[in-house]
Amino acid sequence: MTGHMAVTVITLLALLAGGCAPTVSDARESGLAVVSTMSVFSDFAEAVGGEHVTVDTLVDVGGDPHTFQPAPSDAARITDADVVLDNGLGLSPWFGPLAENVEGQLVILTDGIAERASTQRGGVLDPHLWMVPPLVAEGYVTAIEEAFAAADPQHAQDYTRNAEAYRGELEQLDVELAQQIATIPVQRRRLVTSHDAYSYFAEHFGLEVLGTVIGVTTEEEPSAQAVSALIDLIRAAEVPTIFLESTVNPDLIERVARDAQVAIGEPLYGDSVGEPGSGADTYVGMMRANARAIVAGLGGEG
Repeated sequence: MTGHMAVTVITLLALLAGGCAPTVSDARESGLAVVSTMSVFSDFAEAVGGEHVTVDTLVDVGGDPHTFQPAPSDAARITDADVVLDNGLGLSPWFGPLAENVEGQLVILTDGIAERASTQRGGVLDPHLWMVPPLVAEGYVTAIEEAFAAADPQHAQDYTRNAEAYRGELEQLDVELAQQIATIPVQRRRLVTSHDAYSYFAEHFGLEVLGTVIGVTTEEEPSAQAVSALIDLIRAAEVPTIFLESTVNPDLIERVARDAQVAIGEPLYGDSVGEPGSGADTYVGMMRANARAIVAGLGGEG
């Protein structure tokens, strides 16, 4: 083997070995390298970016963005990204220090709709605006579309076209969910969930959040008195079913259900999409799964 051939073989082997472990920086060769803080936002990014983006997610599917603890390697992921997506509104307190590593565009997805946010129990600002499809279309999708177009002007028309198509899908989703939830008897349109992620959803679709085990952030530890009061409230209101969320420890909600003698419905999705193959592994899929679970649990027509 000649020296030239030996160098060529070694180079090919090195390239193949490197190809087994692509990094965020490698994504620039095939499009925008995007990092989002959680899986719901990654789904938005993929819908708008299509073939022109590679999306990496800091909080894995099923993880809790309220309590996530970043690893040192996450700083490098942030640094290598062309666009970084975060919700804002205090959803992820850990992201502040990490954001100092952003060298590309940092996009706060709720900046355009921040005035729609309200405070909930304990005066805490509720960050869960993505639970309303029209707010996703107006705020999140627009922010992503504009960021991608600015970072990659060559494909700006594609991003606009993808965003418009996705807005149309979200509009249809909104109508579909409203029709399903409207089948729940009026006296049963009361939600009890493990944490306070559904206030905007409930207000938009004509439900009442009767109570939650914990508040807006999952870091909260409810007192025994608060749990006891919630159990009494569930009994008095004759709520048939309460709901656990896919990212929250089930122990407390199971105790509440047992003591209140009510059923636990199918899990709800809020801070994460579902596992691959679950049918809830996109935003549209998770919202449909939520509506089905709520309708079934509260006596609507499936």
